[in-house]
Amino acid sequence: MQNDIKSCITAISKVVTEDSLTILFQPVVSLLSRTVVGFEAFARGVDENGETVASPGCLFNSSLPIQAQLKVEEVCLKKGLESYKPLYEKYRDMLLFLNINSGIYSREESKGRSPHQLAALYKYFPRMIAFEMDAVQLKEKPPLDMIHSLREHGYRLSVDNVLPSVDCMDRLHIIKPDFVKLDRKFYEGIEKSERIKNKLSSTAQLFSLCGVSPVAKGVEAEAEAIALMQSGFYLQQGFFYSDSADEEGKEDSFSDKVSRISMSVRSDRKKENERNSEIFRNSHLLLKSAMTSLQQEEDGEMNRVLEELLKKSAQIVSVYILDSSGKQISKRLAGRAADPFGLRVLPSAVGSDHSGGCFFVHLNSGLEKAAGPCGPDALCREKYNYLAGFYYKEGSRRGRILVLEYVNSPQEEAED
Repeated sequence: MQNDIKSCITAISKVVTEDSLTILFQPVVSLLSRTVVGFEAFARGVDENGETVASPGCLFNSSLPIQAQLKVEEVCLKKGLESYKPLYEKYRDMLLFLNINSGIYSREESKGRSPHQLAALYKYFPRMIAFEMDAVQLKEKPPLDMIHSLREHGYRLSVDNVLPSVDCMDRLHIIKPDFVKLDRKFYEGIEKSERIKNKLSSTAQLFSLCGVSPVAKGVEAEAEAIALMQSGFYLQQGFFYSDSADEEGKEDSFSDKVSRISMSVRSDRKKENERNSEIFRNSHLLLKSAMTSLQQEEDGEMNRVLEELLKKSAQIVSVYILDSSGKQISKRLAGRAADPFGLRVLPSAVGSDHSGGCFFVHLNSGLEKAAGPCGPDALCREKYNYLAGFYYKEGSRRGRILVLEYVNSPQEEAED
């Protein structure tokens, strides 16, 4: 081990004295805007002939003496910032994702240091630089003073190699980065698995709640890119987005790939929207029909009307009735698309207060009907939707609210 460190120090000295450092750029792509939004800079210890002088494992070895790590950090930052200049002059709205060794900024030897001190010398607009930290290094002792300093001076933050966990989400709420880059290990196989797709959709929502933009890194194939976009990961990077040739030798450029993916996802969404629109119309007809029945029947028959309603569609999750104050006055009945046990853990008993629900806020803002998404939850493991509307009994000025919840497709069996 000691010999390895010595050889690394020798190699690093050669990199520094001979300026044997090359910066490679990999694009970060937005599939929504169909453009490159930025580049990640990778420092590699190679000479002008492409010969490796110091491997990445050597350059960024955390066992190196702190002074050697500080020197590597300085050299890599300077080279990255210098290499960014032609891109910045050509595309003023292009982000630079610049890797930093966040571990050294928690050390006493780095007290008062911050990467922005070097960056400021290059006169770049701070919002166009995102300093990128490795998630593993942030586990032990995040350099909060340095992070605060970067934020205070207007620079963006990115966390790399993220694998979602309780600890990870806690750190994201503390650090509040602008971007998180999801490690490929977390989504590998997404193009073949609905389970992984659903997992990624949930992850995208979690990141959204943290106020960060998620980036899927390491994308290698078109099918992966499509599945990731469908799961909410519109920002991506990886070797797939490099210009290449197809099986017949025809050039397959970045723009060709992005256009193809966007068209594929757009086509799938169009079909899905058409199907969802039909389901919405059918559910709305069921709601109106049930309202008519409820207006005509005595109050003691409301649960029977709801039971009849459930028989008319396998896509109904649940149905129930509220008074004008949001108090539940009927049973809440679960359909075949729901798990009846979920009613025991949700506010679903007669007398339950639903006045905090989105639909109740909308209906009490002057609307007669409202619709929107809800779930997943204990009642239904997938996303579902609600339709809610006022109906009035003869002689009563105070309306009642019928709520119908439904899925857009029958629930599928869970994968192994």
